[in-house]
Amino acid sequence: MDKGHITFIGMLLLFISIVFGAIVCKVVHESGHALTAFAFGAKIESIHLRFPRKFSFFSIRYSQPDINWQRGLTDLMGTGSTTLLAYILILIVLMVRCPMWLRIGLTSVSFVCAWDMFLYATLPLLGLKRFVFFGGDHAEPVCGAGMMGIPRWLFLCGLTVSFIMFHTLFYWVLRRHV
Repeated sequence: MDKGHITFIGMLLLFISIVFGAIVCKVVHESGHALTAFAFGAKIESIHLRFPRKFSFFSIRYSQPDINWQRGLTDLMGTGSTTLLAYILILIVLMVRCPMWLRIGLTSVSFVCAWDMFLYATLPLLGLKRFVFFGGDHAEPVCGAGMMGIPRWLFLCGLTVSFIMFHTLFYWVLRRHV
């Protein structure tokens, strides 16, 4: 009975972490675009935050940089920011001793953030939306890399290596820390 209670609490924590991870991922993704554009001198025009009725609850309007590679990096840094956050969170779990509930939460959020790049880069290339049935249908990181002069095959190879590295760390965390 007590073990079933712990399982229920653990599943509830996992569900809350995944929902929270999706919200964090959206905010970091949009902020990554805007902050990169801002770093190149673009203007932040508006920031919209609404109650999460749908996935577009947070958006930032900004002007695009003038130079092609800067626009490409701006496009790439939406998912680039979530990928960086995924690695930072998983490394924190590996290096810092923290309570189990926090390890589960950070690991779950890192997992959601890591999948942002992979889904956004691959599914639109297959003719699907970012989350199969909803979301964008434009392979934004792949196009951004292309504007920076990175060939599609090289970007997708690098993405695959990064995805394998992240999931190796993720597996290591699961085996040793969660």
